[in-house]
Amino acid sequence: MSKSSVAKIDINVDTLIVEEDRLGHIAKHGVTLKEILEIISQDYIYIEGKHGRWLLIGKTKMGRFLTVVVGSRPEKNTRGLVTARPSSREERSFYKEFTLQYEYDKIN
Repeated sequence: MSKSSVAKIDINVDTLIVEEDRLGHIAKHGVTLKEILEIISQDYIYIEGKHGRWLLIGKTKMGRFLTVVVGSRPEKNTRGLVTARPSSREERSFYKEFTLQYEYDKIN
């Protein structure tokens, strides 16, 4: 499965800008930079958030669902980390539903 979307554009993250204060912020949510990099380097779905931001929802290899919020940067496929947190129940459900539909469509 490649990066999936529910939007009309692709959200690829080739470069993630992480401002120094973001590391402390995500730590308050119990999330590590390693987990964020894991999410953005594998399959995720994305939905448009508030203020022109994107929510990238994915699952770590350890099975933890995370939502990574990123903002756009001027450079192509470059995003700035806003925050990351454990995914809400609704986000987890959305991820599962979308990936199941994708797998179903792939075999039919």
